Amino acid sequence: MKKAFSTATLVIAFIAICYAAATDITGHWTGSINGQFDVAYDFKVDGEKLTGTTTGPDGNKLSIVDGVIKDDNISFTLPMQDQQMKISGTIKNPELITLKMVGTPMGDLSYDIKKSK
Repeated sequence: MKKAFSTATLVIAFIAICYAAATDITGHWTGSINGQFDVAYDFKVDGEKLTGTTTGPDGNKLSIVDGVIKDDNISFTLPMQDQQMKISGTIKNPELITLKMVGTPMGDLSYDIKKSK
C-alpha cells in the first residue's frame, strides 16, 4: 500500500511539473493576421503573470499590460494609439497559440502564432 501511494504521488508530481512547463510560453512568437499583417510577440512568464512586448503598426514597441496566464488560457492588453486592445487566447501546444483580438475596426480577429526557434 505504501509503495503504491509513493508511486502514485510521483506520477502526479511528474504530470504537474510537465503541465507547468508546457504552459511556459516565454520566448519569441510570430504569426500573421489574415495573412496580411505580420505580428511578433516576446513573452515572459512569471507564475501567472504574463509580460512582454510587441511592435505596433507605427513601428514602436508596445508593452503588454495586465497579462495573465492560467492553465492553457492567456489574456493581455496592448495600448494602441488611443485605445486598449484586449487580446485573449488558448495555448494549443508548446509551439502554437491561438489568439483573438476583439473590437478592432475590422471586427474580431482570430490568428495563430508559433514559437520561433
